[in-house]
Amino acid sequence: MRWPFPNRQDRDADLDRELRSHLDLEAAEFQESGLSSEEAQYAAKRAFGNATLVREDVRRAWGGIWLEDFLKDVRHTVRSLRTSPGFTATAVLSLAVGIGANTAIFTIMNAVLLKSLPVRDPQELLVLGPARGSGSGSGIPADGLFSLYSYDLYKHLQSTHVMGELCAVQSTGETDVSIRRANAALPELGQARLVSGNYFDVLGVKTALGRTLGPGDDSASAAPVAIVSYRYWQRELGANPSAIGSAIYVANTPFTIVGVAPPDFYGETLRPDPPDIWLPLSADRQLNGVRALVDQSGEHWLYLIGRLSPGISETQAQSRLTAALRNWLLTRAGSDLSSDDRAEIMRTRVELTPGGSGIAHMQRDYALSLRLLLGISLVVLLITCGNIANLLLARGTARTHETTVRLALGASRSRLVRQSLTESLMLALAGGALGLGFAGLGTRVLIALFFRGSSYLPIETGPNWRILAFTVALSCAAAFVFGLLPAGRTTAKLAPKLRGGRSSFAFGTGAMLIVAEVALALVVLSGAAMFARSLAKLGGQQFGFNPQRVLVVNVDALHAGYDYSHLASLYRTLDARLHSLPGVESASLSHYSPFNGCCWSFSTSIQGDTPKKDDRMHAMLNRVSPGYFQTLGTKLLLGRAFNEQDSPDAMPVAIVTNEFFRRYLPGRNPIGARFGIGGERHAGDFQIVGVVQDAKYDSPRDDSEPMAFFPLLQRIPGTPPASDESNFIRTIEVRYAGSPSSVAEEVRRAIAEIAPGLGILQINTLSDDVNLMLNRENSVATLAMIFAGVALVLSCLGLYGLLTYTVQRRTSEFGIRTALGAPRASLLGMIVREALAQGIAGLAIGFPAAIATTRLVANQLYGVSPNDPAYYVVAALILFACMLASASTPALRAARVDPLTALRYE
Repeated sequence: MRWPFPNRQDRDADLDRELRSHLDLEAAEFQESGLSSEEAQYAAKRAFGNATLVREDVRRAWGGIWLEDFLKDVRHTVRSLRTSPGFTATAVLSLAVGIGANTAIFTIMNAVLLKSLPVRDPQELLVLGPARGSGSGSGIPADGLFSLYSYDLYKHLQSTHVMGELCAVQSTGETDVSIRRANAALPELGQARLVSGNYFDVLGVKTALGRTLGPGDDSASAAPVAIVSYRYWQRELGANPSAIGSAIYVANTPFTIVGVAPPDFYGETLRPDPPDIWLPLSADRQLNGVRALVDQSGEHWLYLIGRLSPGISETQAQSRLTAALRNWLLTRAGSDLSSDDRAEIMRTRVELTPGGSGIAHMQRDYALSLRLLLGISLVVLLITCGNIANLLLARGTARTHETTVRLALGASRSRLVRQSLTESLMLALAGGALGLGFAGLGTRVLIALFFRGSSYLPIETGPNWRILAFTVALSCAAAFVFGLLPAGRTTAKLAPKLRGGRSSFAFGTGAMLIVAEVALALVVLSGAAMFARSLAKLGGQQFGFNPQRVLVVNVDALHAGYDYSHLASLYRTLDARLHSLPGVESASLSHYSPFNGCCWSFSTSIQGDTPKKDDRMHAMLNRVSPGYFQTLGTKLLLGRAFNEQDSPDAMPVAIVTNEFFRRYLPGRNPIGARFGIGGERHAGDFQIVGVVQDAKYDSPRDDSEPMAFFPLLQRIPGTPPASDESNFIRTIEVRYAGSPSSVAEEVRRAIAEIAPGLGILQINTLSDDVNLMLNRENSVATLAMIFAGVALVLSCLGLYGLLTYTVQRRTSEFGIRTALGAPRASLLGMIVREALAQGIAGLAIGFPAAIATTRLVANQLYGVSPNDPAYYVVAALILFACMLASASTPALRAARVDPLTALRYE
C-alpha cells in the first residue's frame, strides 16, 4: 500500500512538473503568434513572472485543497460516528480507560521522576557522590566512593573553591521531632532538617516571608533560628505574618522563626511528609549537646550540593575534589600510616552526579515499579487497540459497497485511506480527552496506593504541557496502531460486483489480531501471577518476630531533657507501669524496633579470630530491655535473655542472632565467646550470653543480617555513656490482648503521667509497620492483577465479537450445511475449534514472550523464579477456559440456525 501522504520531495517534484507544464503551454501560444522558440520561452516566463512566486501560489493552492479535504473528512467522520452510537461509545470508552490508565501512571512518573527542583537553574546543581546512603558513619566506604561527609570535611572542601557554591544538608531520612508552638500545651510530631547557613542561597530559594538562613547562623555563638515551610505556616501558624520573630520549640529547645519558605519548596529531597522546619547545622549543638555530630570530625552525616565555579569543568572539579579529600584523610591519619591504610586512602574519590532533581531517594525507590506499571498498561492499551481494529475491520466490511462505488467513481485509494485514518484519529483523540478525566481519578488512586500512611506528598499532579503532550502523542499512536491496518484492508480491492454481492470480512486479519491479543494477555497474566505470589511469599515469610498484637510507640527520649544519670530510674518506672496496665501481656523498651528506622551497623571483631584480608565483618546493633524478645515473639535458641542483673556496671554482655553465630563463629560454642565493636583491640569487650533466631529489621527483601543486642544503658568501652545516643530509647513495644485503641490510650496516659516531656511521636501497630514496608510491592501486585483482569476481559470480548460477526456473516453457509444433513454438533465443534486454534496460536507466541518479559523484572520478584513453568501454565489454562466460554455462545447460535431462515438470509 502506498503511503497516503506524499513527502516533501515528491510534492516539490509534482509542483515543478505542474509549473513546467504551464510554461510550455504559454510558450506554445506565443510561438503560434510568430515568435521564435527562444522568444516564446522568454515571453512565457515574463508572463508568469517569478517562477518562485508561481511555485508558492501552487503550493498554497495545494495546501488549501488538503485543508479542505481534511475538514471534509472530519465532517464526514462526525456524521458517520453519529449514525453508529454503539460503536462510537464502545471505542471511545475503551480508549479512554486505556489512555487514562497510562496517563495516570505517567502523571506520577512526571511528578516523581521527571520534575526538577523548584529552585534557581536546577540543571546547574551537582551532588558530591551518589547520595545513596543516609544517617551517619565513620571510616572509608568499601568502594572508596564518598557519599556522606563530616562537617569538618565539608568546610575543607568548601575552602578549595572548586565549587563556586557548596552547601550541606543532613542526610538522615529520620527527621521526626516534637514541635510545639509557643502557645500550645502539647507538642506534635513534625519533620525537621538541619542545613548549612548558605543552603537557601546556594539553591537560589527566596522566602515568602522574612529572611533565609545565613552563613552566620552556622556559628557556635549564633542565636537559634528556624525557617518554617509554607504549609506549616498556614496549617499551624494560621498564615499569620506576626509569626516572624515568634518562638517555636523543637525537641523542647526554643528557636526564633525568621522566615517562611515559598509555597512550592519542599527541600532538596522529594519525599512524603517533607520538612516542616529547617534549622542551621549549629542547632545540632542545642538539640544534642555533647552528642552533636557537627563537632565530630570523623562522623560523616551530610550530603553536599553545589554549583561549579566559572571556567571549571565537571572532570576538573572531580579531580580536584578527590585530591582535597585524600589530603584531608592523610592529614587526619597522621604520620604513623601503614602502607595498606595509605593505599586505601588513595582509592577514595569524589564523583559529581546531577542534582537538578535533588537527592534521588524516592526516585530510585519508585522508578522501576512505575516503569513496570506503565509497560503493563501499554500492553493493555495494545489489546484495546486490537479490539478496536477488529471493530473497524467489521465496520469497513459492512461499508464495502459504499467504498467500491466511490472507487469506481474515481476516488483515489489514498483519499479513502486518509478518510479512514481521520476517523481513527478522531476516535483516539476523543478517547484521550475523556481519558484525561479518568487519569485524574487514577492518579489519586495511585497516590493512595503507593503512599499509604503519608499525610502529604509535595507533588503537582494537575495537567501540564508534558502530560497533555504525552496524552496527545499516545492517542495519535493508538490511532495509528488500530487504524492503519483496517484502512488498508478495507480499501485494498474492488468488490467483485456492485449489486447483490456481499464482501467477505477479512477473517484472517481479525484472527491474527486475536492471536496477538491472546499472546499479550498471557504476558500480563503470567506476570501478575508472579507478582501476586511474590507478595504472598514476601508477607508470609518468617520475619523472626510475631507482628500480631504488638503496639509500637515512638518517643523522643533523646531530646526530652534527661541526663544519662536519670535514665535508669525512668526506664524502671516506665517498665513497671506498662506491665501493670490492663490488657498488656508484656512490654519492653528499645532503641530500634523492626522496620522502624533500624538499624546502625558497625564493624566487628571476634576474639581469637584472625580476619582474612578484605574480609569486612559487620553487624547491626540494637539496645533492648529485658522482655524485649518475649514481647516481639523472637525465639531464644541458646543461652539466656537479658535480665535485671545486666546493669550498666555489670560485665558487658550481648545476645546475637543465629546469622551472627553461623557467619562469625562457625563450629564454636557461641555462649561465652567474645567480640567487640571496631578493631582487634576491642575483640574481647562483650561476652555472648544468648543466641536468638534471625530477624529482619531493615527490609523484608534482604537476607537476615548479623545482629547483636546490648542491654539498655550498658557501657560500650571507649564511648562516654553521656555521648552515646543509643542509650536513649526511641521505641516502646507493648504486646496486648483486647482492643489496640484502648490499650494505646492507656499507654499514652501512663507515659504522660510518668514522663510528660518524653514526647510521643507516633503510636502504631507492628503489623502496620510491616505492611507499610510492603506497601510498594502490594501496590504493584494489586495493579498488575487489575490490569491482568482487564487484559483477560478484553481478549475474551475481542474473541466473542469476532466469532459473533463470523456466525452472522456465515448464516447462509450454516443453513446449507444443516439442510444437507450436517449434525448441529459438527457446527458447534467447527466454531469452537476455530476459536481454540486462535487461542493455541496466541499461547504459542505468548509463552516465549512471557518468559523473556518476566526475566526482565526478575529482580522485582521475591522467592519466585521466572523459569518456573507453573505460572505460565496456570495463566494459559485461565486464558483457555475463558476463551472457551467466550466461544460457546456464538457456537450455540451457529448450531441453532434454522435452514429455511438461513437460506433467505441476506
